[in-house]
Amino acid sequence: MAEGETAYTCIHCGRSYTEKIPKSAHKFRTNTVKAGMVKDGHITEKCTVCGKDGNKKTIAAVKSIRLSKTSYTYNGKMRKPSVTVTDRDEKRLKEGTDYTVSYPASSKNAGIYTIKVQFRGNYSGIEKTSFQITPKGTAIAGVSAKKKGFTVKWKKPKKQTDEYEIAFSTSSKFPKKKTEIINIKGNVKASKTVSKLKAKKKYYIRIRTYKAVKAEGEQNKIYSGWSKPKTVKTKK
Repeated sequence: MAEGETAYTCIHCGRSYTEKIPKSAHKFRTNTVKAGMVKDGHITEKCTVCGKDGNKKTIAAVKSIRLSKTSYTYNGKMRKPSVTVTDRDEKRLKEGTDYTVSYPASSKNAGIYTIKVQFRGNYSGIEKTSFQITPKGTAIAGVSAKKKGFTVKWKKPKKQTDEYEIAFSTSSKFPKKKTEIINIKGNVKASKTVSKLKAKKKYYIRIRTYKAVKAEGEQNKIYSGWSKPKTVKTKK
């Protein structure tokens, strides 16, 4: 920690001299505490000779894991959104260096799919995120007025549909209080007659498909978007 010296003395004549010993240089050892989601990490240095603290660098915590897309519509093709990971300083982490991504073996049918992000390097932990593939929607093929009711027909998708929901309302905005929804099994004919409604009343009608899927051990329903509404005026 300070400059020293070594003295040399001749055992024959007694003559002596000294040599200066320079003080030892610091020998720093690095210690890394990895960052994770929300929690910062740090890299510190400590001298193994004198115990002095060296440089300290903060590793910013992971702030977000974003997918390029979180929802797709079924088209029979594999879906694989890209993953972007950023820290709390909005710095983009590097895939392969800071983390790796594991995708499902197959992701083309309607369902909910989980992506696993495993951190590495100066980061630790495993996080999961998901995206969904919704069933293909359908459209109303026609609506005919009936006595205090109507019959609606629709186009039946060939795949990835378990059931349908038909919504009808006296308002084009389909508010909850003025809207009724009917569930229909997907294996029935593509038509439905609704009765016991008000006579000579205008109704707005729309339809969507849905599929029951299992994800992370739980049963879920995923829906297509609503079709364009059709209108009908019931008969007396």
